[in-house]
Amino acid sequence: MKKQILIVAMVLLGGFAAAAQGTDALPFVRVDRNPVTAGMAGAGSASTLNAAWSAFSNAAVLPFYDGSLDAGFSFQAWAPGSSSTTHLNLGVAYKFSDKFALSVGAAHQRAAAYDLLDYDGMGAGYFTPVDNLLALGLAFGFTDKLSLGVNARFAMNKITAETGYNGFSGDVFLGYQPIESLRIMAGVASLGTPITAYNKKKYNQPASVKVAADYSLHFAEVFSAEAALDFDYYFSKNYAAALGAQFGWNEMAFVRLGYRLASPNAVIPSHLAIGLGGQFKGFRLDLAFLTASKALANTLTVGLGYRF
Repeated sequence: MKKQILIVAMVLLGGFAAAAQGTDALPFVRVDRNPVTAGMAGAGSASTLNAAWSAFSNAAVLPFYDGSLDAGFSFQAWAPGSSSTTHLNLGVAYKFSDKFALSVGAAHQRAAAYDLLDYDGMGAGYFTPVDNLLALGLAFGFTDKLSLGVNARFAMNKITAETGYNGFSGDVFLGYQPIESLRIMAGVASLGTPITAYNKKKYNQPASVKVAADYSLHFAEVFSAEAALDFDYYFSKNYAAALGAQFGWNEMAFVRLGYRLASPNAVIPSHLAIGLGGQFKGFRLDLAFLTASKALANTLTVGLGYRF
């Protein structure tokens, strides 16, 4: 009977999908799928620029979003130098009232196919590992300054035709906007069910205590600037801090820059990000490029969006 023989690092928890370092289960739940915040190295979970993608990160931003609908689609060529994974991502958020909003998200990822071997070391075909992620976010605005966001997601990881892992996780965040230009968020991210691997060991999903802040301003009538800071302390005793900025002209053209500093075994490694964006009559085109990282070098995110 033919059996599939895999590299242990691949069998364990699908680490290929996120070019993760360390031993967190289902690490792809922490991939930033938003081309805007990806261009700021993952900073921006407290920004309304993340509204469409809030089901993947922080729904508490939605009551502060000044529109009604935000939708986005993105394609990612993730870590082409290592995992060579491609991601297709969709995020939609709708604000029903000043107090209630809903967001949904879905992601499909495909890694590079690998050869299958039988016990005699002979070829037995090939297999393409696949990840799928479904997310739902709910937000409630207590006042015009205080909000609550709750996310739930289901992650599915298929690493062989016979072997796969899946699990639930969620986020809970409180948001505070003392003035219109400043938002502060705090909560727990990616807290989920443990995953039992093929060796019967249990691995935890990449849960963290997270704090984020976002500050924006407009000047000289046509220029804008926004700065974002996100900090995670993972239950695995790792940490990561991302600092990013966006500079805009006439709400039509944007340049972004960010840097993420992470401990050696954090789920998403340290990297530099550069981003560009354009917007016209609610339609958006955004690009993000990750570099200065052996694991994530040349990762590219391209996104289309619409908001009103």
